[in-house]
Amino acid sequence: MVPEFIETYTKPQKAVQTSAKLKRKNNKNKPKFDKKNELIKYGNHNRYVYRNPDDKDVRLNVLAYHLNLFCGQAVLDIGCNIGHVTFSLARDFGVKSVVGMDIDRKLINIARKNVHHYINDTVQSPSHLSPNYHFKDYAPRSDNDPNCDIIESFPISLPILYGPINLAGMTISGRFPYNVSFVQGNYVLESDHLLSLETCKFDVILCLSITKWLHLNWGDDGLKRAFKRMFAQLRPGGILVVEPQPWKSYGRRKTLTETIWRNYKNIQLKPPMFTDYLLNEVGFANCETLTMPHNPSKGFQRPLKLYRKSNILVTRNKPKCTIVQPDETQNS
Repeated sequence: MVPEFIETYTKPQKAVQTSAKLKRKNNKNKPKFDKKNELIKYGNHNRYVYRNPDDKDVRLNVLAYHLNLFCGQAVLDIGCNIGHVTFSLARDFGVKSVVGMDIDRKLINIARKNVHHYINDTVQSPSHLSPNYHFKDYAPRSDNDPNCDIIESFPISLPILYGPINLAGMTISGRFPYNVSFVQGNYVLESDHLLSLETCKFDVILCLSITKWLHLNWGDDGLKRAFKRMFAQLRPGGILVVEPQPWKSYGRRKTLTETIWRNYKNIQLKPPMFTDYLLNEVGFANCETLTMPHNPSKGFQRPLKLYRKSNILVTRNKPKCTIVQPDETQNS
């Protein structure tokens, strides 16, 4: 009985030693995290990248081949940053309304200030409503621009800060800048139970270059919840435009914070699997890939994925994915 007692006593001790050894090994492999990275953990850099006249957002060029998708529609731009795409849609794409949303309050404040530039550019270029106006060289101003002041005048400031308004005797609904507004907030809901409270309020939702940051900060569950919220907020027949970052780009940001590092190690839903998930699990009816015209900038070669919500509650058609090639002669 004594040898048996010794044996049963030493086994847990070995297990404890092994567990402690593994813990030390994990801590040894754990990277050091810079507290300064907390400021940019959402990918919330000030994307003031259009100062060079040769720098153009090629994504707007691609979307411009599909103006019919935006004309007269209610649009949500998730992760709008300083509002470049949001303002361009409001001014040049004929949308009824567009809401720019970002988790960073500072970026939202800069976006609200940037309206001065877009209004001035519109006044100087009365042909801005032409289909090719968005190809024109223009640049949003940075927060350091002395001419980019806080908007305090009526009526321009109110629609930007609080949404579209109407003035007595004037019909301005759907006209820039009264058709654009900005809100600060986290698009990822705290739980799936809150999805049931969502209502259909948008015809088009843009999710450009932010899936990686949703994924890294909230993991698979957070990204899936965000996709489901997008679907719930779209009206029947509405479209979701996604620009997913490739999986290899995740690795370059995996050590920003401890939360990101842990989420990165546990991600199972890789970007190539997004389409299958959106079609078969979320409920989108079909998918199109909007290919890019040739662009010399290496960082702007990602395709845009267009997912369409069915016009009916239940679709009997098998989900499909197609590729739409833009006619580059339209921009010649």
